Amino acid sequence: MPFKWNRSFETGIAIVDAQHRQLVKLINDAEPLLTGGEEAASQQLGVLLEDLDRCAATHFACEEGVMRSHGLLPPYIEKQHADHQGFRDQLRELRGQLVAESLADVGPGLLRFLTSWLSFHILDEDQRMARQIRLTSAGESPEGAFAGAAQVVPDDQARAVLVAALTDLYAVLGERNRSLFVSNEKLKQSSRQLELLNQQLEATVAERTVELRQTLTAMARTQGQLLQSEKLAAVGQLAAGVAHEINNPIGFVTSNLGSLKAYVGQLLEVIDAFDALRDVLPATDARRQKLEQACDRGDLDYLRQDIGELIDESSAGLLRVSKIVQGLKDFARVDESDWQMADINAALESTINVARSELKYKATMVRNYGQLPPVRCLAAQLNQVFLNLLINAAQAIEDHGTITLTTGCGQAMVWIEIRDTGCGMGEDVQRRIFEPFYTTRPAGKGTGLGLSISWDIVVHKHRGTIGVGSEPGRGTRFRIELPVNAAPAEEDRNAHEILLQGAGLPKK
Repeated sequence: MPFKWNRSFETGIAIVDAQHRQLVKLINDAEPLLTGGEEAASQQLGVLLEDLDRCAATHFACEEGVMRSHGLLPPYIEKQHADHQGFRDQLRELRGQLVAESLADVGPGLLRFLTSWLSFHILDEDQRMARQIRLTSAGESPEGAFAGAAQVVPDDQARAVLVAALTDLYAVLGERNRSLFVSNEKLKQSSRQLELLNQQLEATVAERTVELRQTLTAMARTQGQLLQSEKLAAVGQLAAGVAHEINNPIGFVTSNLGSLKAYVGQLLEVIDAFDALRDVLPATDARRQKLEQACDRGDLDYLRQDIGELIDESSAGLLRVSKIVQGLKDFARVDESDWQMADINAALESTINVARSELKYKATMVRNYGQLPPVRCLAAQLNQVFLNLLINAAQAIEDHGTITLTTGCGQAMVWIEIRDTGCGMGEDVQRRIFEPFYTTRPAGKGTGLGLSISWDIVVHKHRGTIGVGSEPGRGTRFRIELPVNAAPAEEDRNAHEILLQGAGLPKK
C-alpha cells in the first residue's frame, strides 16, 4: 500500500517538508519491489535503498543544522542525532538481511519499518522540533521552547496516524526480536566450534581495546578543544562588541562631567561674588533680604559640598564601567590569541571581573598575590581555566563562603591556588573529575568538559600541572603550576592546525 502524504506531516519548514516528500517518494518507489517477492528485482531495489540511505543522511544533517541555527538545546540535538543514526543502522542491517535471506521473508518487514518509522519521526519528533523553532523565533529561550513544545497536543487525525505508525513500528521490532531469538539459538549450537577461535582472538581484542580507548580519549579531547575554541571566539566577539558600544559613550560622558565640574566651579565663584555684595548691603535692604531668602531656600552651603561629591561619584562610576569593559577585553584577549608574555595576577583579576555576577552573591574574594614574573602562555585559554575553577568554586558553596586566590613563584615556574569553603569532594570523585564528560551535576546542568579542558590546557599545552585536594564538607583546593617560558611543541602546532582546518577556521 503506498505511503500517502497528508497535511499532518507538514512541519512548516520548507526544506524539511521537501526532503520528507522525497523520502516518501523513494519508499513508494521501493514498495512494489519489496512486496512483489521477485528475486530479479534485487539489483534495482539495492539502488533504490542506497538512494534512500543517502537521502536520509542528507535530510538528517539538514535537520540538525536547522536546529543548531535556531539555537535549540544541545542535548535535544544530540538525542535527535542518535535517533537518526539508529534509523540508518537499522536500515543497513535490514538491507544486509536482504542479501542473506529471501526477499519475500524480509521485504514486507523492511517496508513496514520504513513507513512506520518515518511516520512516527515526522509526526512526533519533527513536529516537536518545528514547534520549538517557532517558539525560539518568537523570542522564547531554548529551555522554554523545549518545555512549551512538549505541551502541544497534536490533533486527532495526526494522533491516529502517529499511534498507528508507533504500533506498526513496535510490531516490526517484535518480529526483529523473534528473529534475533532464533539466531541466538543457532549461535548457542555453534558456540563449541567458536570457542577455540574466541581464545585466539582474545589477545587481539585486548590490543584493539587499548587502541580504541586511546582513540576515544583523543576524540574527546579534540571535541573539548573545538568547544573551547567556539566558546573563546564567542567571548571575544562579545567583548569586542561591548567595548565598541560602551567605550564611546563613556568617553563623551566623562568629558562632559569634566566640563560640568569646571562650569560648576565658575558658577560657585559668581555666587561667592554675590555673597560679598550681599554683605555690603544694609540688613534692612529689601534686596539683601531677597538674596538671603533665596540662599536659605536653596540650602546653598549644602549644595556647595554635595554637588562636587555627586560629580566625583559619577566619575568614579564611569571609571568602574571602563574597568569592567577592559576586564572583558583582557579576559578574551581578542587581539592576542597567540603565545605571549602575560601577567598571571592581572589575568586572575580580569577573570574575576567577568565572573563577578556569579561570585559576588556566593563568596567573599580573598587575594594573596605574590610577585610573579611574566609568563609565556596562551593567555585567553588560561583565563578560561581560571573561569572554570572560579565558577566551580562558587557553585560548590551553598549559601555564602570564601574563595581564596594565592599566587607565588619558584625556580622557572609560577603557581596559582584557588581554594573554596564549599561542599568538597570524596576520593572517588577526585579520581574522575578530569575525565571528559564526567560531571556530578544534575542532567542538563553541565557538560562535564570544564575540568577536562582545563587539564588539557594546563598539562598538554603549557607543560604544567594541575592538582586537587578536597574533603567532603571542608572545601576544595586546586593548584596549578606553570613554567615561566613554556612553548608549544612542534606536534602541538601541527595538531592545532589540523584542528582549525577541521573546524573551518583559518590558520594563524
